[in-house]
Amino acid sequence: MSRPATLALLILALGVAGAAPALAQAPAAPPSPASPAADSLKSIGTDVPGSSEGYTYNPMGRRDPFVSLLKPVSPDQGPKTRRPGMEGFLIQEVALKGIVKTPKGYIAMLLGTDGKSYFVGVGQRLFDGVVTAIDATTVTFRQEVTDPLSTVKSRDVKKTLYPSEEARQ
Repeated sequence: MSRPATLALLILALGVAGAAPALAQAPAAPPSPASPAADSLKSIGTDVPGSSEGYTYNPMGRRDPFVSLLKPVSPDQGPKTRRPGMEGFLIQEVALKGIVKTPKGYIAMLLGTDGKSYFVGVGQRLFDGVVTAIDATTVTFRQEVTDPLSTVKSRDVKKTLYPSEEARQ
């Protein structure tokens, strides 16, 4: 047998012999519930499916990639804790279903995520903005932008009765 082949077999044998005692050792005991390691494992979601505890996302100081930068919703302001009615909906959550002309101006009918219809006029407050204008086919919202890196603090969002018109704008 050649010298490099003998050397390779020797290295392989030492590697296997070194790994065998490590495999033969008893597994390490799981961290005690009071240790910081247990808290960090729990926060990253090592629980098994079907366990009594649910998964919780711990961003560890980083920005949550699933929260909109336009008006971030903190965990304590989820859909159940937001204000009832139109003031609890984000602009992106509502759909424009109709516009009615009255002697005082236009009124828009918006569909919320709860399946209910709401009638709104100019000045109506939503969770992340306000209705600024309503005409025969369009409702304009002023949306508050809370992105710390953005120089713009608000932007105008238009919803039209006919979605094909939104694509052309």
